[in-house]
Amino acid sequence: MAFQLQCSVPPFPFDQIDLKTWNKIIKRQAIEGNTKGAFQSYQQMQESFTPDNFTYPVLLKAVSNLSDRRLGLALHAQIAKTPFRNHMLVQTSLLNMYSFAKEIVDARKVFDEMQVKDIVALNSMLDAYVSSGNMDTAIQFFQSMPERDLFSFNIMLSGYAEMGDLDSASKLFNEMPQRNIISWNSMILACGKHGDMEEAHKVFDEMPERDVISWNTLIGAYLNNGLFDQVIMLFETMKADKMYVQIILRLPQPYLLSKSQDVFCWNALISGLALHGYGVAAFKMFDEMMQRTKPDDITFIAMLSACSHSGLIKEGQALFESMDINYGVTPRMEHYGCIVDLLGRAGFLENAYMIIETMPFRPGRSVLGALLSACVNYKDLEIGEKIVKMLLSVEGEDGLNDGDYMMVSNLYASCDQWDEADRWRAMMNDSGIVKTAGLSSIEVGNRVHKFLAGDMQ
Repeated sequence: MAFQLQCSVPPFPFDQIDLKTWNKIIKRQAIEGNTKGAFQSYQQMQESFTPDNFTYPVLLKAVSNLSDRRLGLALHAQIAKTPFRNHMLVQTSLLNMYSFAKEIVDARKVFDEMQVKDIVALNSMLDAYVSSGNMDTAIQFFQSMPERDLFSFNIMLSGYAEMGDLDSASKLFNEMPQRNIISWNSMILACGKHGDMEEAHKVFDEMPERDVISWNTLIGAYLNNGLFDQVIMLFETMKADKMYVQIILRLPQPYLLSKSQDVFCWNALISGLALHGYGVAAFKMFDEMMQRTKPDDITFIAMLSACSHSGLIKEGQALFESMDINYGVTPRMEHYGCIVDLLGRAGFLENAYMIIETMPFRPGRSVLGALLSACVNYKDLEIGEKIVKMLLSVEGEDGLNDGDYMMVSNLYASCDQWDEADRWRAMMNDSGIVKTAGLSSIEVGNRVHKFLAGDMQ
């Protein structure tokens, strides 16, 4: 397979790994987004074992995430030579891969070749038509399906919603034998896309239960229809809902306890817009805010973050330069970090480096890390090495953490400097630093459950 791979290998001898363990390794790498590592493991596995029906679906999912059509075709060609080419799970995974790549003709070929078409395969083909915007064919396929479930109806409902076809969405919604929260959220989206915000709010009020997506969909519908005053009113009426404030806007508890109705609430709303990429809306909120109260340093952190997440380069630069002159807010380390991140994400690495060099105070790890991350993404070794030297002068070699070591190693790896990349990883190991595992948490039934990266259970 013409696919150059450079990544880590399992930390134990290959001859001690059985097929089940290989599949677990490949699955873990795919879930972590290490697609190249998953395919390297796949190649190494074949030295001792033949892939099975558990191997191929994971690899096909990884190909979908990578959006590499040539790799997908090569993998399909390999599968066609195996006994698993007619396995239902493998065929459904192939169908989903082509669907994700918008290769609907190929997806249909896979579907037609399936000897058994269960409800999962039917829904996958239906989703392929809907996701590609081919609603006419989707409607015909939906009507011809020998069986349907709740997922089938929700796929069609989401298609109507994305089109803003409120009449068709409402008709299908009323015909559904059962509904879940996804069905209700799709109806809010359909109303919003159609521009009927009165009906959208009515659907929201009638929901038997709501989740974070319900709130986001309603707020997004108001924003997309330019009803910014209503967004503010909605925020005012719902800010007492702790789930809303904490999950939608991702704000700390002190904001919930604040009695201030002024800058704190405005900062919360702008931060929420920034987090979800509504940069233009954040600027409109900023203009509304200026008519009622003065912005503070937190406001500008939120605004610069909105620019960064929305790609508003010129607007972000102008805002940063006007902070002190027009608003009397002196830029702090956090503001410099935001503007460096903004320029770095957009590829203006020289500009970002000049800002760091002309800062009125010594750059911190967060500022340097923002530009170093951009250097990794854009494979700029020259500026990257300058930042590494700055980082060492600020923190010292003894002050580096696992993130610093990994970032520097990734910089050299991105530029094919593998010896230097390995040297930095070795330096981290020699210093006794262990890479911190990723941690996620979820609250279920008033209990917080934590999960570490690599957990297999």
